Amino acid sequence: MDWANQPDPFRSWAGAPTVELPLAGDDLTASWDDLHQAGTLAPRPFERSSLGAFLELALGLTAWKQHGASRWSLRANPSSGNLHPTEGYVLVAGGPGLEAGLYHYLSRDHVLERRWTPEPADRSRLGEILSHQGFLVGLASIHWREAWKYGERAFRYCQHDAGHALATLRYAAAVLGWSARLLESPGDDDVAALLGLDRDEALATPDREHPDALVVVAPPAARAGAISRAENEIVDLLALARRGTWSGQPNALSSAHVEWSEIDTVAAATRKPRSDPTGDATFGEAPPSPGPNRPAAGCLGQGHDSAVAIVSLAAVTDPDRATPRAVALIRQRRSAVAMDGRTPLAADRFFEILDALRPRLDAPPWDVLPWRPRIHPVLFVHRVDGLPPGLYLLERDGRAHDALRAATRPSFAWESPQGVPSRLRLFLLEEGDARSVARFVSCQQGIASESAFSLGMLSLFETSLDEGPWWYRRLFWECGVLGQVLYLEAEAAGLRGTGIGCYLDDVVHELLGLEGSAFRDLYHFTVGGPVEDPRLATLPAYPDTVRRR
Repeated sequence: MDWANQPDPFRSWAGAPTVELPLAGDDLTASWDDLHQAGTLAPRPFERSSLGAFLELALGLTAWKQHGASRWSLRANPSSGNLHPTEGYVLVAGGPGLEAGLYHYLSRDHVLERRWTPEPADRSRLGEILSHQGFLVGLASIHWREAWKYGERAFRYCQHDAGHALATLRYAAAVLGWSARLLESPGDDDVAALLGLDRDEALATPDREHPDALVVVAPPAARAGAISRAENEIVDLLALARRGTWSGQPNALSSAHVEWSEIDTVAAATRKPRSDPTGDATFGEAPPSPGPNRPAAGCLGQGHDSAVAIVSLAAVTDPDRATPRAVALIRQRRSAVAMDGRTPLAADRFFEILDALRPRLDAPPWDVLPWRPRIHPVLFVHRVDGLPPGLYLLERDGRAHDALRAATRPSFAWESPQGVPSRLRLFLLEEGDARSVARFVSCQQGIASESAFSLGMLSLFETSLDEGPWWYRRLFWECGVLGQVLYLEAEAAGLRGTGIGCYLDDVVHELLGLEGSAFRDLYHFTVGGPVEDPRLATLPAYPDTVRRR
């Protein structure tokens, strides 16, 4: 790698007027459990301070790390290699302490840079579309930031990161009592035009931004109307943007730039046109249909009966157990760089983590996605007390059961171990020591075998792409959302997680007996007891001058 040419992790727009944001996250006392109980938190009013808290918890810095002369930042939204290709924008109709317009969020300084200001005569129309209760968030990716290190793999890593960001946006909104929802209908050209990414100054830089998504953020009571207006009046929004005043020039992220034509080819091939909303957001599940108990022989070694007694989650969960403050949990999230190979996870906490992966219409972060789940984790269980080690599969949508079972090895047991909560469609495929295979399929990384459990994310691939090539990106987004849930649930359980971007998907497919492209492995993750590096110093995310705003 050309270290001297490493991209700047912060995009800024020189000449754009700035708005300083307060660090208001300390004022938010919601617990982690509060976020998952609909109606528990009263929505905060939309103003500069609440927007500041939202952006801090969604895309802001959480700490700085230092080793010798090297110093780097950590953020609420994780990133492959800590390279942070994802940029965030907010489009607001105005509010206390904030003018109407489009702003870029510069996380380094916790400020907004005003890229676009509407014509005075258009401000009332902007308010009609957005309302003064909510706003739009735009996400874009700078592929070069990841390509500098990972080459052509950078495209999928950028999509993982966009998915993580979608989840952090939803969690941050939940802390404030707000909702957040990805818009389905805008095409990439719409997103680019609304965020100013198709303008000459944005296209002139080689490290330009690729449009990803628009997200509506609003109080739950205003959610449906806000989504409908944004979806149906995108043409009017674009007309307003063309008439307004734009400002700012993008900074150069590197002194030189290496072209990766493969990334440009895939980006063009997966470009999304404007479309109609699908309304595909019904998360009903079919009843569990476990297979017969029988020996599971083959890919993990000697198998035997796995019907062990496990105390049910309802029986062991203490309703009075204190849960951490949501803000503290979001700020403390880190990516583990190594696992200790010793720390176990109690079965009841393991089930809680898996339960958080079940999609629900009224709970974050899953209601940010306007489609039924298409990702099903394949788990390598190593150190879960009360659960036999082995290969498992968690169905996040029961509709996929028959297809998954038909596509995988006929020798798999498909047992539902005794004691697993009935709402979890967790199946033991094959019992045995899965550590060596987990490490091998994750590019020989010890974090996959020295953890409590690791997993691959099996996607409903072929039928999704039949709906449009842009679903290639969306599947990775869903993987990223799932990864963010695992990050925060691991922290809540006193453990740590990390995404694994390097994995041998063909080996996983062979392990499972998959043929063709009906199901594809798109992301790996691991959760366990972390090994901390005492050589690293941890410094505050922002100086006191920012905290006193």
